[in-house]
Amino acid sequence: MKDVEKMMVHHHRSSLKKNHKVFKSKHSSKGALKAQTKGRVEKSTQKYKPKHAANKQERRNKAKQIMLSKKEKSELNKNFFDGRRGAPRIVAVIPLCPDVDAADVVRSLNKSIDVDVDVPYNGVVTTPIDRFKQKIQYLVAPRHFTSIIDAAQVADFVVFVLSAKQEVDHFGETCLRSVVAQGVSTVYSVVQHLSEVESAKMQTELRKSLLSYMTHFFAEQEKIYAMDNQQECLNIIRSLCQQFPKGIQWRDCRAYILADRAWYDRSPESNTGGALVVEGVVRGQKLNPDRLVHIPGFGDFQVDKICAAADAATHDDSMAIDGHATVQFAGNFTALPTMDQDDLDEYSPEEKLPDVGMENEYEEPEMQRGVRLDDHFYLSDDEEQEARTLKDKNRIPKGMSEYQARWILEENSDDEYDNADDASSNGGDQLMELDGDDARSVAPTATEYGATEMDAQSEMFVDLSPEEEARQLKEYREREKEDTEFPDEVELPPEVSAKERFARYRGLRNLRASEWQVDEQDSRAPEEWSRLSRFQNFRATRNRVLKESNANCVPAGTRVLVYIRAPEDVMLAASNKSLFSIFALLRYEHKKVVLNVSATPNTEYEEPIPAKDSLILQVGARRYNVNPVFSESGTTPNNVYKLERFLHQGRTAIATMIAPVSFGNTPILFLKETDKGIELVASGSVEDADHSRVLAKRIILTGYPYKIHKRLVTVRYMFFNAEDIAWFKAVPLFTKMGRSGYIKESIGTHGYYKATFNGPINAQDTIAMALYKRVWPRRSELWTGAF
Repeated sequence: MKDVEKMMVHHHRSSLKKNHKVFKSKHSSKGALKAQTKGRVEKSTQKYKPKHAANKQERRNKAKQIMLSKKEKSELNKNFFDGRRGAPRIVAVIPLCPDVDAADVVRSLNKSIDVDVDVPYNGVVTTPIDRFKQKIQYLVAPRHFTSIIDAAQVADFVVFVLSAKQEVDHFGETCLRSVVAQGVSTVYSVVQHLSEVESAKMQTELRKSLLSYMTHFFAEQEKIYAMDNQQECLNIIRSLCQQFPKGIQWRDCRAYILADRAWYDRSPESNTGGALVVEGVVRGQKLNPDRLVHIPGFGDFQVDKICAAADAATHDDSMAIDGHATVQFAGNFTALPTMDQDDLDEYSPEEKLPDVGMENEYEEPEMQRGVRLDDHFYLSDDEEQEARTLKDKNRIPKGMSEYQARWILEENSDDEYDNADDASSNGGDQLMELDGDDARSVAPTATEYGATEMDAQSEMFVDLSPEEEARQLKEYREREKEDTEFPDEVELPPEVSAKERFARYRGLRNLRASEWQVDEQDSRAPEEWSRLSRFQNFRATRNRVLKESNANCVPAGTRVLVYIRAPEDVMLAASNKSLFSIFALLRYEHKKVVLNVSATPNTEYEEPIPAKDSLILQVGARRYNVNPVFSESGTTPNNVYKLERFLHQGRTAIATMIAPVSFGNTPILFLKETDKGIELVASGSVEDADHSRVLAKRIILTGYPYKIHKRLVTVRYMFFNAEDIAWFKAVPLFTKMGRSGYIKESIGTHGYYKATFNGPINAQDTIAMALYKRVWPRRSELWTGAF
């Protein structure tokens, strides 16, 4: 019975169980690795191994160091602003709407703490806050672009003034975007005329709408303060007096001074016959008399000496600019420049350069033997034949002449793709007709696009009449205008010689791999090219210069008198400005270099931005008139980049010009004066000062496949005479669909030629040739105007 029961038990045969096919992959997936390890992590399988795993005590020490660093920074900020001799907190009040009043905002804030001070419509006013033992220096900015930008640069806090009755206009939004792009410290937003809104519900909705608008630019904004509410005004005063500003990175790595007073000293003790004296508190880094100072709108100047100013309590802190002041201050120290003081020369001394050689010098078209290809000139037909004979002499079989051997090589290369599918090369059965005395096509089966029954190399070629050639050319041009896929494509008129028109262009086998001589002799190069400053290692120089800014000089927080070697005209012009400030430059920042900056177009600017257009470049606190040249961003092995004719929306490009160098992550603005006023064109930051960056302008000459025989194609409409074909014969060809080839020989006198490609050519394809010309950056000049 047991045997019977065993026989009655049902079992599946093992042959019926099918295992799933194993997934074949070179690399295991994350799920497969997780299933294999089952959560275990072995030291041998860890992808990234730390050099030294920190233990618990080391982590504690690191956290303690970070805490002490933050505490030290907080103590420095506290000591900088606290006390009777503490520096005032600079607050810039910027109106964004036409119907708001910045001076009225300052009056409302002072009223909340029972302080009555005369507030000008445009200028600087200092208010002592006895309740919080602080001083606030208000910068009342008018609706003037330069005044708003300069005020935001030196401010510790920025207060944007909105309106409950009017929206932010185009000028206000341009100022807002510019302030954000150049860098801004701690920001507050206030609204005026809110009490004129009828219902409380509408006031709440209006605040939410304004807060949503400001958080688009400043995500940390939490509230919109109403100037009609005295309690909210007091809250702003409390925040301004107790909060530490976050600062601006590029500004805080340099010394700068907001002038409390300025006058021109004509005392006989001055070495230069007169000096511009600026009184103020040193902010940012330490002030070094060896470094130059920049006055916005006037340029760079040398420092004659730095003296300690008298006690701030002995005079009014409001800014005063007097061209005839004779007040003398007794100082406790005097910092004089040393032998290491920077000079005012923008360029390096002129040196006699050694002869580079004729290979780098540009030759006139009649002296060249052909187009330049990868820094080499193309050989003539006779020289090429001699070189080919010497190269292939050992390859000729016994009993065969050089002529026969050459035919065998060409036959093998042409028949490589004999078995390929050449159906795409058939373009129809339309017959080609000739006008006038011209004969018809030799073979009755010849078509305009397709292959012929006869060998293409032995076919007789007949030139078209000038009228028929012009008619077909017109049709071709009209058809190409409808579908232009090559942005750099140019059309060559039949009466213009390509050899003369593109004499300065060269061919490149590969834009990203071909070598290009950086210091080639070119008549179009800037005259000061050899005198520009060059850095072998820009990053190392930048780090060293930024470290030097912490040298033992006049420390931040010291009230000083800075004697600047500037002409009296600067004093007279500065007396008309509501804000006067100076910025100390770092070492080498007065020297001109090939400056490369990133540029991202402003989304609100709708006009095209062509290269070499006249723009205003703001680098930190300096402004220059520039004509930037745009190129593609990224890195290439040979440091050659294609020129961009326009700065396109949604793409970041590199703008290159000859301008003074700027170290650190300095923001830049591209501005333009238009009929509507000042416009923010683009913004970005300083990348480097690389003089070896080559900018290559590309043009593309296109042709049309006239006849196709396997890989051998007759091309027309790229050139219009045999001389141009011989000149550009060495430049490689490519097609829109990815084929590559080269010119084989010229046929006829109307610019037709035969070309060989690496595969069959489609009849609808376009044959192209890329030529490149170097574009040199243009020099910049100091901008001294006013928006």
